[in-house]
Amino acid sequence: MERRHLEAFICVAKTLSFSKAAEKMYISQPTVSAYINTLEKSLGAQLFVRNTKEVALTKAGRDFLSYAQKILSLQEQALQCVSGKDWNLHGEIDIIASTIPAQHLLPEIIASFCKEWPDVLFRVDQADSRRVEREMIGFRYDFGMVGAMPDDDRFIHYPVYDDELVLAVPGDAEESTEMIRENFVEYITRVPFIMRESGSGTRAEIEALLSRIGVGFRELRISAYFPDTHSIILAVSRGMGISLISKVAAAMYEKTGELRTVEMNSPLFHRQIHLLYGKNIWLSPLQQAFADHARQFFYK
Repeated sequence: MERRHLEAFICVAKTLSFSKAAEKMYISQPTVSAYINTLEKSLGAQLFVRNTKEVALTKAGRDFLSYAQKILSLQEQALQCVSGKDWNLHGEIDIIASTIPAQHLLPEIIASFCKEWPDVLFRVDQADSRRVEREMIGFRYDFGMVGAMPDDDRFIHYPVYDDELVLAVPGDAEESTEMIRENFVEYITRVPFIMRESGSGTRAEIEALLSRIGVGFRELRISAYFPDTHSIILAVSRGMGISLISKVAAAMYEKTGELRTVEMNSPLFHRQIHLLYGKNIWLSPLQQAFADHARQFFYK
């Protein structure tokens, strides 16, 4: 069982494609297939189900994945320990995140991390919170980052950012911040409301918040559903209505005067953004370094 065989197995497990694994490893597809065949023979177990349409991990493959990651991680740690010097972290990290962390948090975290470890390649995909959870279960990504924490015990998760939902209103709205804050329920049920699409972590947080303050979803005058926060901000700035959005997403547009935000100064409007990874996944030194960096970045 050689390192290259384990690396090929992990790469195929993440991409669910022999051709994509070959591309990422800069080797030929037949070589990847040969590595997997050799590994399966040495283990006496089939790791993948292969057909013309898809590649999928078998139960043995899913069970072996955490061991393969652990073996490579321990090998890297051993080399670092024996060498007596800091090991040069390099490699790739794949992350899938919901809108707010993907657009407003991860760029800062990754840029800071790469100042210390420049030989790391990041791939970041954006999806709604539900898809983030589904993709993380499938082992395709090393980490996920979401605002609505999945109710699933298959994940380990840590808070990385304290976010706040604020009410976004047009920049030229006549009502004062104090009036809106004092008459919040009456205001949000009277003025047209712009909502995120189903599956969004922010949408789930809004629905939970409305329930806590005694406002039924049907009491809102929904004027539109949009798939992302940027579209909602533009709609609000054009006078289409109001919306509850992340404070960090609204900051740039508030500075330009395109919209105004109303903070409610209540813990009910606060939420945490979480970094998550599979409970059965053994983090490599590189992955552990990034996880530690992300957890500490906004809490310095």
